[in-house]
Amino acid sequence: MRFIRLFLLLGTLGLGVVLLVSGVFMVISGMDTRSVIKDGVTDERLVVPDPQVLLTYPGARAPEGVEVPEVLIDTAEEADAQAHVIRTHVLEQTGGKTYGEMARDDPNRELYLNALTLQSALHQAHISFEITRLVIGLGALIIVLGVGTLVLGVPIAYLSIKRDA
Repeated sequence: MRFIRLFLLLGTLGLGVVLLVSGVFMVISGMDTRSVIKDGVTDERLVVPDPQVLLTYPGARAPEGVEVPEVLIDTAEEADAQAHVIRTHVLEQTGGKTYGEMARDDPNRELYLNALTLQSALHQAHISFEITRLVIGLGALIIVLGVGTLVLGVPIAYLSIKRDA
């Protein structure tokens, strides 16, 4: 019986350490990847009128005389908002028609494809940022589980061994 309790103590200690180390690895990896994504997005130097402000106006265009500050796209929210601004503008240009609805000889098809490529890249950046947030959050949760296992589980297992002695 003492062997089983000793195995329980060592197993609990091992589980706590594994959880703690795994969580730290996930947080560090998530933060590193987030930095790489941010560098990749900022390297493109997409400086545009603030897309989050533009989306508050009809047609994503500020009224005459309204100054919208320019921003460098470097966050998930800005990337997503800029993709929506591009879509709004391209649909305005095509009369609300999507690529599949345009005639093959429509000169706007090339414009639509170029806009779609940029939208896709911005959406991928947005999704990548969100995935890194998820990984960092899960890593933090795993750290808490590891600490909880070490703080609560190890003493309980230790006390069960002491009780046998």
